[in-house]
Amino acid sequence: MPFEPYAYPTIDAFAYAPVAAGMWRQHEVFDGTYDFDDLLDAHEIMAVKAINAKRAQEAAERRNR
Repeated sequence: MPFEPYAYPTIDAFAYAPVAAGMWRQHEVFDGTYDFDDLLDAHEIMAVKAINAKRAQEAAERRNR
């Protein structure tokens, strides 16, 4: 059974997702390094990476059957 992930209690998880993913540094969220379009692009990148990782895992599992 999947676990329920713990939510960030005091930060904006959407804004800090690239920081949590290791793509950005914390100060870059607010110092003007990135803008909202960059944030949306970072979320797209993270989503595509997750989908591709899942597809690769599923393909490896099919090969090992």
